[in-house]
Amino acid sequence: MAEYETRKFAERKEPYYEGLKEVLSLGYSAEDLIHHFPSFVGHMTLSRFLVLYELYKMTLGVAGHIAEAGVYKGAGTLLFAKLTQIFEGESLTLVHGFDWFEGMDPSAEERDEAGVSSYKEDYLRLMRLIKAQKLDHLVHIHKLDLKEELADFFEKHQSLQFKLVFLDAGQYDVVKSCLINFWPRLTSGGVLVLDQFNHEHAPGEARAIREVLPDAQLRTFPFGWMPTAYVVKP
Repeated sequence: MAEYETRKFAERKEPYYEGLKEVLSLGYSAEDLIHHFPSFVGHMTLSRFLVLYELYKMTLGVAGHIAEAGVYKGAGTLLFAKLTQIFEGESLTLVHGFDWFEGMDPSAEERDEAGVSSYKEDYLRLMRLIKAQKLDHLVHIHKLDLKEELADFFEKHQSLQFKLVFLDAGQYDVVKSCLINFWPRLTSGGVLVLDQFNHEHAPGEARAIREVLPDAQLRTFPFGWMPTAYVVKP
């Protein structure tokens, strides 16, 4: 139910989507939409990527890789990969994406409180997208169940350390598993990013934070609606 956070932004999003119908009818090519994207993207989507950019910049000089848990269509993962190309061309930094590519599987409680969203993407299509942009040397996608298989993954990959971890999953059991397994692998001075903390559509995310990192100092960017919070590891 759109009672709190969702309601705040409803009136700001609706005019853009109304205008988008006309924009899409104007005959712009796919190339135009890609190469001149600021002409078409909504300000709230743009602010999201500006926040991710600012968070990435905070980690420059911190040792470790970048991870996104909940890849979906790859926007966050590929943004970080391209920022790494620009700012860290000679570093060891890699971008690791984690997803099971089966969509969301919320608990009954989460379905009741937030409804159901699929967020399912085709794994092979994403891999083709990455390879087509010659990013497969930089981006590594791990197809696994974050609830059940993350601990075993890290047991097999003892060297992996991260400077930025973006949790874009929104479910209690997924977020809790990620917090338990990624936090010890996050370098001091690194950043943990929470996409939907303190949001009615993802009540489990705040609950997981309260349980696993009750003393974390949660911060936010006032110009961005999502991600909603981040933590700098002491």
